[in-house]
Amino acid sequence: MDFIAATYRLTCSAAEVERLSCDIALEQTVEVPDSLIVCPALREAVVGRVASISSVPAGNLLRAGLDQFDVRIDYAADLAESGLGALLNLIYGNISLKQCIRLRDLRLPASALSKYRGPNLGVSGLRQTLGVFGRPLLATALKPRGSTPQDLARRASEFSAGGGDLVKDDHNLVDTTFEEFRHRIELCQRAVLDGSEQTGRTCLYFPNLAAPVGELERRIEFLAKLGIRGVLISPLIVGMDQVRYLADKYPLAFMAHPTFAGAYFHDGTHGIEPGLLLGTLFRLAGCDATIYPNLGGRFSFTFDDCRQIDHHALSPLGNLRPAWPAPAGGMSFDNLPQMAQDCGTDSIFLIGGALLGDSADLRASTTRFLDRIIELFPDSTSAPTTQLNAW
Repeated sequence: MDFIAATYRLTCSAAEVERLSCDIALEQTVEVPDSLIVCPALREAVVGRVASISSVPAGNLLRAGLDQFDVRIDYAADLAESGLGALLNLIYGNISLKQCIRLRDLRLPASALSKYRGPNLGVSGLRQTLGVFGRPLLATALKPRGSTPQDLARRASEFSAGGGDLVKDDHNLVDTTFEEFRHRIELCQRAVLDGSEQTGRTCLYFPNLAAPVGELERRIEFLAKLGIRGVLISPLIVGMDQVRYLADKYPLAFMAHPTFAGAYFHDGTHGIEPGLLLGTLFRLAGCDATIYPNLGGRFSFTFDDCRQIDHHALSPLGNLRPAWPAPAGGMSFDNLPQMAQDCGTDSIFLIGGALLGDSADLRASTTRFLDRIIELFPDSTSAPTTQLNAW
């Protein structure tokens, strides 16, 4: 029998850890007291198994008398055979309603991983599309909300003409009607293509795919027909399995935004580790890139949080393609060397306010940032565009 191994960090007393571990194994599978499991076959096939319990050094957040333990529970893989929703429910369903249980790690057998396609392009595919190798990608966001479509298109054109690699909508650029969406996207896509024609290189535009569920496919089909190569999407707003469905059906790149995710990991004793959520789980949902708040920005991510996300996005995961880590916020021209050292080659430098506010000339500012990145990665190459995206 194949097993899904989930590791939880429990914050509790040493006297309680075994009981709480067994409670998790029962709650996540049969949801009844152990005394009611009278059928040996049911216990063997369904009930989670506590595989190991190990103590960990106490953290600063702990109250007196409490300790921390890493508990691994093995679940029969066929309990999640029906898809991503079943997997999420299995590993952190009812117990998410309890206190002091944090999902830290997940190991899926090959039989479970084979059910997921993962990213459509991943790191190598997006590099091939852009013709950029050996350095991080330079990206920015179209903002602020309330700008006219013409203003957004102008910024997109200037960024593209400055040599930028990828320009995305801000996640709160949400159009009320399809006609508003169509008008804005056509303007911005045309602007990005115009900029690419000036540089002779490809710049990609990723619109925000945000709409009621019944409207999502109409919009993504429009984007595909327009020649758009990828989208921004918010998995925890749209729904994780909805993202997986769209990524399976449409051969675009999906860039994941972490909005709504903070509720899962800002209590250090509860929730889901950011690397596991934003890296592994988003990757299972088909995301080619995962945005996260960079160290030193306006959000409280630590160095370890950031590197953990990088690791989960890029590490081997069955046959799934690696995904791009995309640090955002907390970046400026002056800290690009530190970013290069911390994040490495396979990352997307998503620079919003620092780039948009660098000067009155966004095209010149984009070139300045890009030139600095190329200086930091002197072996990088950028292939000229042989065929620009079709209009």
